[in-house]
Amino acid sequence: MKALTTVWPRLYATLLCSSPLVGSTHAHAQPAPGATPVSAPSSFVTPTPQPAPVEGAWTMLGTEQRALERAPRVRSAEAARKTAEAYRTFGTMPRAQNPQVNVRAMIGKPDDPAATYALTVGLPFDVAGRRRAWRREAGFISEQAEAELASTRNEVRSEARIAYVMVAMAGAARLVAEQSADTARELSERVQARLAANATTALDVALAQSQHAEATANLARAQRTLIEAQAMFRQTVGLAHDATVEVMPLLQPSIPNGISMEAALERARMRRREAAAWGFAGERWRSADTRLRREAVAPLSVNLEGEAQGNNNTQSSVGAGLGFELPFVFKNQGERAVAEKQAAAAELESELAGNLIEREASSSFRRLEAALAELSAIEEGALPAAERTLIMVHTMLDAGVVDYFRLLTARGVAFALRSRRVEALREAWLCRIALERAIGGWEETP
Repeated sequence: MKALTTVWPRLYATLLCSSPLVGSTHAHAQPAPGATPVSAPSSFVTPTPQPAPVEGAWTMLGTEQRALERAPRVRSAEAARKTAEAYRTFGTMPRAQNPQVNVRAMIGKPDDPAATYALTVGLPFDVAGRRRAWRREAGFISEQAEAELASTRNEVRSEARIAYVMVAMAGAARLVAEQSADTARELSERVQARLAANATTALDVALAQSQHAEATANLARAQRTLIEAQAMFRQTVGLAHDATVEVMPLLQPSIPNGISMEAALERARMRRREAAAWGFAGERWRSADTRLRREAVAPLSVNLEGEAQGNNNTQSSVGAGLGFELPFVFKNQGERAVAEKQAAAAELESELAGNLIEREASSSFRRLEAALAELSAIEEGALPAAERTLIMVHTMLDAGVVDYFRLLTARGVAFALRSRRVEALREAWLCRIALERAIGGWEETP
């Protein structure tokens, strides 16, 4: 009791003068009378490591631009748009079609020289409006391709940002795992040295060795996760398999400026193009039904005719005429039935896509709010408290008040929260990217 009475005033004064989240402060504490001073690695109480910027590293904006240029889906969507533009050629065909020539020869009986010969030249004209129907249909095909290209770019932009965030957060997680493994190794060695001096127990040694083994396994997992993230990054932006992948570190994200729940829903309805693409598809099929109905009407043929007989009483005549088809039997019924059902299906898909867009915008906004709240709770409350506790345990260990078991426990909690902070930061960024995708993109790069 006398030793404790001597230690506690000095320990209390030391803790008041300690500065949390900085280098080791235990060196200022005075050991208790008869206690052996204990020196612990200062990395136990240093702040969570932050990745340093790397010269020539990828930026988020550069990653987006590269992905939009190289992504196979974007290139396919651009090719589809060019194909859709080719449909406009149907609307430029002339109203008059190729001329028709009809030659007729009638053998005379019983007077062979009384044979009659006739020549008819006809020029068909489209009077049903096929060309106009094709122009309308081609316009909707082009609009659909443009909307699908915009949707694809929004998806690829989101995938590029996710790939960037995964590399950045995997690098940050590896730094935490490296520091955890280093401190666990140093602590294990010190505890073993203390055991050799009969200053601790075999249980403390076993616990320290267990933490070291676990920290080493976590470091291996962090390295594997980083390799996987870098591989996904190369695939997303179209890099060579052996290209070096380094990205700039990320700070804490936030809700985009001026975006509330209502603004997110309104922006999603206006900018997301999936529902519009299906809407244009429905209009395209309705226009196709109109075109097929007009194509069932045969062209009107304007004819010029000439006829002559070949006997001694040779006579000839010329004239003009009109030719057209009587629509007793309807045409294109099968194609029109398919077009009608395709239009109905596209309308349903457009409605479903609109509902999905609203749900995505709403849920992504709420998820981002929750992720930022979790990150704030860790950075402003849980992690600083764990770091302060670790500093206090170090100081009290040097003073001989606590044993290594408390140090191992405090160290495990502190590094677990450091790792959780990285996970929460990654989740917050993924939620931010999901919100940007849900509202059809964001002009500013966070």
